[in-house]
Amino acid sequence: MNETLQLGDLKSKHAPSKAFFYLSIFFLILFTGISGLIYSAILSVQQGKSRFDGDINVLYYAIVFVMLLGIGMVLLAKYLSKGKTYVIHTGGIIAEDKDGSKTYSFSTIDDLYVFRSGKSFVANNIAFRNRNGGQWEVITARYTGVVKAIDTIRELHKVMNTPLYTERLSNGKPITFQYISYGTAASKQLFATGTQSFLNVKPKDIVLYHDRIVIDNKETMLFNLARFSTNEFLSQVSIHDNQNVSIFSTATNGIFSGYTFVTLLDQLVNQQKQRVSADH
Repeated sequence: MNETLQLGDLKSKHAPSKAFFYLSIFFLILFTGISGLIYSAILSVQQGKSRFDGDINVLYYAIVFVMLLGIGMVLLAKYLSKGKTYVIHTGGIIAEDKDGSKTYSFSTIDDLYVFRSGKSFVANNIAFRNRNGGQWEVITARYTGVVKAIDTIRELHKVMNTPLYTERLSNGKPITFQYISYGTAASKQLFATGTQSFLNVKPKDIVLYHDRIVIDNKETMLFNLARFSTNEFLSQVSIHDNQNVSIFSTATNGIFSGYTFVTLLDQLVNQQKQRVSADH
């Protein structure tokens, strides 16, 4: 209880959708009814009340097939409805399952990895982790309100961590974000076969200091940066310098904790420009 109070107000709760499970129960009932009608027809034939010219065993096989199909749908739906429940508070996320619960404060979550699976045109999965632990927690497209969960988690992570990261940078300590390349993100979208396939990535580092940024071992001073740009058609985000040259680009969701990164970098770039203007 105290742990929940420390996390602040409840924002939302997300669990695997039960819709398919309830639908499968409906179909099982429907298939049971159909099987009953078939069996009634068999009894009618056996009692001589009706006629069937074919092999009556076919009707028994039909009953078995229909019932196995219905039971199979229920078992599949039950399997797909399994998963942790994620409770989002203003200060963090509680992951609950039958073995207990685990709490993740937003201040300890290093990486938010947002990706799009299936035929969705919007991001419908979010994974998060503490980089030291390395284990991803994932709210997938199977979860209720997943789009709301993504928006809420990204916003709360940004709100909590931007001032913390700003203070850390002002004390001379760097902040390391991670990203996957545009090619990696695109190939995952085309060829990933499931959630674990999406999570099987080897990200690279973006190291941010109070006055410079280091990407792929290339250092750029922040006062030389001009703007971000986004190509919605290509789902690509880029950082441009004062000569309008792109010094970095990746997929729109290729930067882990991208909302926090963009907010922090934009803030630092503005500060650097103000310092340069003041010096002149």
